Amino acid sequence: MLFRLIHLFSLFLIVLSNSTIAQNSIHLVPETSSIRVFGTSNIHDWEMYVEFQTETSDYEIPNNSLKNLKNVEFKIEGNQFKSKESAMEKKAHKAMNLSQFPYITFLLKRITIRNSKPTNFNAIAIGTLIISGQSKDVKLPIKGNILGNRKMNITGYIDLKMSDFKIKPPTAFFGAISTANEIKIAYSIDFTSKEKISPEMLSSNLNP
Repeated sequence: MLFRLIHLFSLFLIVLSNSTIAQNSIHLVPETSSIRVFGTSNIHDWEMYVEFQTETSDYEIPNNSLKNLKNVEFKIEGNQFKSKESAMEKKAHKAMNLSQFPYITFLLKRITIRNSKPTNFNAIAIGTLIISGQSKDVKLPIKGNILGNRKMNITGYIDLKMSDFKIKPPTAFFGAISTANEIKIAYSIDFTSKEKISPEMLSSNLNP
């Protein structure tokens, strides 16, 4: 009887150990990450950027594989979008109707990884972008680079239109200055990994 209990306890420890190893998580590094929004007007180009909060979330990586990452919510407070021009910042916040819709959300449905190598990979993040209460399905291109055993950087950009989210392009001086409908969102995000980044974490989920 005692031997059987010891055996069962040993099996439990093995299962627990394997499940622990299979799990991993990544943590966004705000100090070295950036999201920038670029646009134009009839006068000059403009730019906004995200002022990341110090506290950020951890994201679990099922089975320590990025291709299994799905149904994840990435959220940013709209007032974290800043501009060096205070007037532009206020008008952009008003145009996004932050008083009613304070968050900008990306709901990740799945990641398709391709051309994975030991130190880099390409991927497409497929999901839904929600701004001003309006949803749009998007495909975010990603170029990933492994920076050491436990650090990863992803970069990319996407072209959008304010009208995609029923946002009216801001104007100033009674319409004398008007912004264009088209914008570009560029991102460079650093993550640290709880566990060592392994080749399996970057394995492709495309058919050969």
